[in-house]
Amino acid sequence: MSIEAQYRERAKELLSSGEVKLVVGYGSGTTQDRRRPLFASSPEQADGLVLDTLCIANLTGYLVAEGLLSDEKRVAVFLRPEGIRSINILAAENQLNPDQILIMGFEPQQGEIRPLEGSNVADFSEYIITLSENPSVSESDTVIEKLEKMNAVERFSFWQDEFSKCIKCYACRQACPMCYCRRCIVDCNQPQWINTSPHTLGNFEWNIIRAFHLAGRCVECGNCDRACPVNIPLRLINRRMAVETLESFDHFAGLSITQEPLLASFKKDDTETFIL
Repeated sequence: MSIEAQYRERAKELLSSGEVKLVVGYGSGTTQDRRRPLFASSPEQADGLVLDTLCIANLTGYLVAEGLLSDEKRVAVFLRPEGIRSINILAAENQLNPDQILIMGFEPQQGEIRPLEGSNVADFSEYIITLSENPSVSESDTVIEKLEKMNAVERFSFWQDEFSKCIKCYACRQACPMCYCRRCIVDCNQPQWINTSPHTLGNFEWNIIRAFHLAGRCVECGNCDRACPVNIPLRLINRRMAVETLESFDHFAGLSITQEPLLASFKKDDTETFIL
């Protein structure tokens, strides 16, 4: 039996037994090369679940939808490693109870899908620690290396060109599991902290502030990058922040449910290069 079939049958068993009230997974998309979220609340609906290398979206954001977990019933969710890290962050920030989440973990490996052992977030602790000790090299690193070789004026010009494309649709915010605020700073108009119209200053304010809000929290799932309708390489700036937090503060986002948020904690031996 294929991994896809095994996970589909497992989902149907969980729903039939009442162990979970909902399975959040993947279904067929509008084209053969796309997958969309699928929410199965019955064994019959679970027949539509698919699992292959095209299942790349981080589905964790749906778990913090208002009211979903308020009845304290369990929900199963298909998650890649970055999604499991997202669960740790959301639990550490008191946004969900990890005991309510049954994880059906998987990862792509050499063009195939490999199942991950475990169902509770604690079951993946050693696996996440291994990831933190052997961080993968991202495709973005090559571009980041080129950016690092530029002087400040050249880098500013690069991001000025990229952010000029922003139309303030906030698709990046909606797609990000870490952007769970019921009211975002850009939605505040008394006072208005960030200009909501798409122009140079407002675009810089929005994208830079969002990058800082994700410092030490971004798991680099790429949801924001894929959601952007004008193809701003958001994963570049988020990847750079992730590298910086790891190198400067030894902070790997999503390590455990007890990990303190980077911007809400400090160590006496933290570097103080930001102090002028």
